[in-house]
Amino acid sequence: MAPGAVRLDPAQALAYAQALAQPRRVGTAANDQAIAELASQLRSFGCAVEVAPFEFSSVGEAALVYVVLAAQILILITFWTWGLSAWLAVPPAAVLAALLLASGHLYRLAARAALRPRDVANLSRARRWWLARGRVYRTANIIAQVPSAPGGAARPPFLLVAHSDSKSQAMSLPARMGLVGLASLAAVIFAGLSLLRTVAPGVTAAAAVAGLTALLAGVPLLFVLMAGSGNASPGAIDNASGAGLVLHLAEYLCANPPARPVTVLIAGAEEMGLLGALAYVRDVGVSGLRGASVLNFDGIGTAGRLALVSGGGALEAAVRSACRQLNFPVGRLPLVGAQFDHLPFADAGIDAVSLVTAGWAALRVHTPNDNTAQLNVEGFRQGGAVALKVLEALNV
Repeated sequence: MAPGAVRLDPAQALAYAQALAQPRRVGTAANDQAIAELASQLRSFGCAVEVAPFEFSSVGEAALVYVVLAAQILILITFWTWGLSAWLAVPPAAVLAALLLASGHLYRLAARAALRPRDVANLSRARRWWLARGRVYRTANIIAQVPSAPGGAARPPFLLVAHSDSKSQAMSLPARMGLVGLASLAAVIFAGLSLLRTVAPGVTAAAAVAGLTALLAGVPLLFVLMAGSGNASPGAIDNASGAGLVLHLAEYLCANPPARPVTVLIAGAEEMGLLGALAYVRDVGVSGLRGASVLNFDGIGTAGRLALVSGGGALEAAVRSACRQLNFPVGRLPLVGAQFDHLPFADAGIDAVSLVTAGWAALRVHTPNDNTAQLNVEGFRQGGAVALKVLEALNV
């Protein structure tokens, strides 16, 4: 990239994030306004911008309740069968184990089914029933094409991704994911030991402790999920920070045209089940994304250690290499069950990762305290520097 009039300035990315940080849950006027302003800013940089609306049902949120409730019922059934025969516990314990292992994919399948197709008239009866379990929302993705350098190669695009919406819940995201992790681990141990009881009755006490732990951790989790989400969080960390950084990266790239096509996707309804990313993958199609790379930023704008969420691949290797060159420690996000916008791409076989900042400030995510006071220019400096190193390494 040749030097341009705009240099990457983490303070500018922070300023964009601060301007966006106000409650903007999907379905509110503030969310619509945020989408309009982000699209206008991207156009002002020189991007070709499409605001792509989509509709969905909130039933994807309810799917989490169904998964947790089903796990609780299966644990109780397994306990009940203990008094009859160790072998009778095998079917419910096996189903419990399968449910837990597949829960992440089941959730994304449920969310994908919550997207309303454009041709609603041809919906099956089962799909109509599923969509009717929730409220219908309408929001939009922002899809911005960065102008490429003259004579640039026609190659699959590099996608820079963040999400535009926010939400609040009665419990912060780390606390909620901690409960998910505890309940899931205890339930898996319980299922395994319940199966083992058929040949080793001595594990009964340990199985009982695991089962009771899973039940007790699941109760507050159920209450939080059933209460649903609100609009009390400014969403500064989650995810005004990611949107602010992506916005400034787009500004920089428009002034320093890349050789490879770059698409900026600011997805809607991430907090409702990754619906914007799912809608984008559905609309573009796997064939249109073949060979693409997807770098998603979520909660990047705080002081702390960088962390990756991915299943491996060339892009993860490039991010880790960039962090080594820049002397930025990078780890893996320890939150079990957390969902990020790279996942619909990864599920479709696209090389995709999420880059986040793991620090104490993240304890405030999804609470009213997720405000601009939590943002730190260091997070934007690290995220921006890594992004540019990765783009350079991949000849973008």
